[in-house]
Amino acid sequence: MPKGKGFLLSERRYGSFQRQISLPRDVDPEGIKAQFKDGVLTVTLAKDEKAAAHTRKIAIEKA
Repeated sequence: MPKGKGFLLSERRYGSFQRQISLPRDVDPEGIKAQFKDGVLTVTLAKDEKAAAHTRKIAIEKA
């Protein structure tokens, strides 16, 4: 393939299909919902309220 022309990703269109993704640590496992409609999979993730306690602010200094 010539440089700079990009690429084409093609996946099979029949049979079973499985893909795994890693979720962020601040996702509530009980709040995950998935919906498949018209060939589109939509996954909704709920943020864990307890995860906010683990965050912190970092000051940015001028260089």
